[in-house]
Amino acid sequence: MQVQKKEVRQERILTEAARLFVEKGYEQTTVSDIVKACEMARGTFYLYFDSLESVLTELFRNTTELLWDEIVRISGNSLVGDEVLKTIITALFRALAEKKELLQVYRSGGGHDFQLFKHRAFCEGIGNRVVDLIKQGQEACELRVFSPVLVSQMIVSLVDSMAYYALVLEEGKLDLEQVVEELCDFILYGISK
Repeated sequence: MQVQKKEVRQERILTEAARLFVEKGYEQTTVSDIVKACEMARGTFYLYFDSLESVLTELFRNTTELLWDEIVRISGNSLVGDEVLKTIITALFRALAEKKELLQVYRSGGGHDFQLFKHRAFCEGIGNRVVDLIKQGQEACELRVFSPVLVSQMIVSLVDSMAYYALVLEEGKLDLEQVVEELCDFILYGISK
C-alpha cells in the first residue's frame, strides 16, 4: 500500500510539473509552483526529486521509454530494409505527437546535465537500433558503406529536428504523413546504393 501511495505522489508531481512547464515554461516554473499545484509540502517534493531538472529528466525518460517500446515492437515484426526505417520514423512521429506539448520544454528546458541525458537517451537508445538497421542494410548490400554510428546520429538528429519543426513550430500547418514520407525519402536517398 505504501509503495502504491508513493508512486501516486510521484506521478502527481510529474503530471503537475509537465502541465506547469507547458503553461509557464520550464525556466519560469518553480518547485513552489509544483508543490502548490500538488497540494503537498515542499519537503514531500524533495523525497521524490532533488531539483526541477530531475523532474524534467524523469519526464523525458518516460517519453523515451514509450519511444523505445514502440521501436522494440516494430523490430519484432518481419519488416526489412526501407520499410523498417519508414515504420520506425512514422512510429516516432506518432509517439512524439502524443507528447508534442512537451517537445518545446525538452528542447529548451534543463541545464547541461539534462541536455546530456537527453542526447544519450535519444541518440544512444534509439540510435543504437538505427545502427543495427544500417549494418543489416550494408550486409545485404542495400546501403552504401559509411560509418553506421555517424549516420545513425545524423538520422536521429534529423528526425528530432523535423518532429520539433512539424509538431511545434508549424503545428497544424503540415501534413504529417507527407513530412514523414519526404523525410524517409530524403534519408534513404542519401544512404541507399
